[in-house]
Amino acid sequence: MQDTHSSILPPPYPFPNMTVYRLMSWMNSGSSRKSEIEVARLVKEVILAEDFDAKHLEDFSVRRSLSELDSDPGGKKIELPDDWTQTSVTIEIPTKSKEEDARPFSIPGFHFRPLVEVIRSAFMDIQANAFHLSPFTRLWKDPLDDHEERIFDELYTSDSWLDAQDELQKLPRESGCTLERVVASLMFFSDATHLANFGTAKAWPLYMYFGNLTKYARSAPKSGACHLVGFFPSLPDKVKDILNDLPRMSKSGMAALHTHCRRELFHACWDILLDKEFLQAYRHGIVIRCADGVLRRIFPRIFTYSADYPEKALIATIKDMGLCPCPRCLVPKSMFSSLGHVKDMKNRINRLRVYVEANVAKARGFIYMSGNTVDGGKVEETLGEGSWVPVLNKFVGRLGALGLDAFQMLVVDFMHECELGTWKALFTHLVRILYALPGGNQLVSTLDSRFRQVPTFGNGVIRTFANNTSEMKRLAARDFEDILQVFSHFNYYSLPSL
Repeated sequence: MQDTHSSILPPPYPFPNMTVYRLMSWMNSGSSRKSEIEVARLVKEVILAEDFDAKHLEDFSVRRSLSELDSDPGGKKIELPDDWTQTSVTIEIPTKSKEEDARPFSIPGFHFRPLVEVIRSAFMDIQANAFHLSPFTRLWKDPLDDHEERIFDELYTSDSWLDAQDELQKLPRESGCTLERVVASLMFFSDATHLANFGTAKAWPLYMYFGNLTKYARSAPKSGACHLVGFFPSLPDKVKDILNDLPRMSKSGMAALHTHCRRELFHACWDILLDKEFLQAYRHGIVIRCADGVLRRIFPRIFTYSADYPEKALIATIKDMGLCPCPRCLVPKSMFSSLGHVKDMKNRINRLRVYVEANVAKARGFIYMSGNTVDGGKVEETLGEGSWVPVLNKFVGRLGALGLDAFQMLVVDFMHECELGTWKALFTHLVRILYALPGGNQLVSTLDSRFRQVPTFGNGVIRTFANNTSEMKRLAARDFEDILQVFSHFNYYSLPSL
């Protein structure tokens, strides 16, 4: 009887067997996007899985499997995992008529996770063992003269959390409850993004972090500290069919009403997210058996919301770049020239935004009951000079009475406001100055040459500048950050005439 093993060729050097050889051959051929990490994950999660059987792949077709996944041939209702919920959002479109009521318009496809369920799963997860449950003051003691300085480095060492903890401990306890009361520090982030270079595919995700976890863990991409809690729907194009049917609708009036509907949609989504269960938890807490096995009463508190400026204007219910464009204060544009002065710092403190709910309600009465336009004279006069818009702010309406300052939670977004904002504009301006100088083309070439001479630094900290930096082609925020760190070291040599 012939030995079947003798007919199998030995593996090519230096592979120990044909299985490893075939796997490595597959990795190093075809698409170049197969990284070492992904191949290792394929081996660990698929090939070495206990329920993996090669016989199941004999008639396998990728296209057929994807088609079955998309079409759901069984006709069964899809059960979304991890408490995901899908619902429609309804807004009221004003008709510009006293006789006709506002027209309801339903927008489908709002996918979200209830915030209370996200909090519960996070505190039960093993990562919660690294949560800081009590805030504290961090001090640094000088070894030379023994003087102490306070260090502000984490959310749980800030005055905001210390004050929230004090207020929480002063609340009357729930009847018969002796559990430890803990703050769940919520930090939201959202940013609309395009999903492809061509077409209109886009997404508007909402993320939530817990400030109980150190910023060094939160910033690690693979730490699992970022919780995806929802996808905001966009206003569909067919809403313009309704707007076109309204009487006396001009082009500018349609644009203003379309913007109003978009604002209404955003806050209608937050009205769903800030549901009764979340408000109940905000007031009375929720009892959770944490990862360490201890029962605690967890009180969610919203500390920060990070977004780009247009989205901050949406959250604060103000006009984008209006008369008072800041979402946190009422400093007008006419006083922007004092930026950086002591006077400006005092103005920001003395002119903090306070929501004018009565004025907004009155303005909405003019729109929905009297038939005025959303940007009409009566509406603008009623809203005042704070660049307010006639939209009910759900953060104020739901949580304002519980202590949330919906305007101070809008923290500075360093990526959008500095790297992709001020610094990008400044660098663009400097490049234009170079072109305007005598021999400008040569100066710009010198600038690009000096950037290309900069070596890499650290493990992905500063990457090589392979392309002409002055052209700024398809640069991400991290690229502008690298340019900023490098530029200050050689700009004096590149700009000899300045």
